[in-house]
Amino acid sequence: MSSDGRDERDEFVAESDHSTAADVIEAAPDDDDGAVAGSIAPDFEVLPQAPTPENALFVGLGIYLTVLALGDAVYGLGPQLIAGAFVVVAAATAACYGVLARTSPDT
Repeated sequence: MSSDGRDERDEFVAESDHSTAADVIEAAPDDDDGAVAGSIAPDFEVLPQAPTPENALFVGLGIYLTVLALGDAVYGLGPQLIAGAFVVVAAATAACYGVLARTSPDT
């Protein structure tokens, strides 16, 4: 409340713009072209697949670059960090790829 006893929230509501019919977006009833904005259902069936080596490589590279960036921010970038992060991330990526490739269904 202000010093004169008025409620400032009422002034804010009175000054704000209300939506109009032009602000509302509606889909056309005959529009059946597939997914629309906000839709999460794809037009095709999603099937699980085994990971490919290329996918595992890109994930490992992303993790490696992230570890290097965080390590540089905390410890400073040095040869030990570069080599150590490479060995750890490569081993973890290979292990995860091996497990997921063997346990994922072949479709």
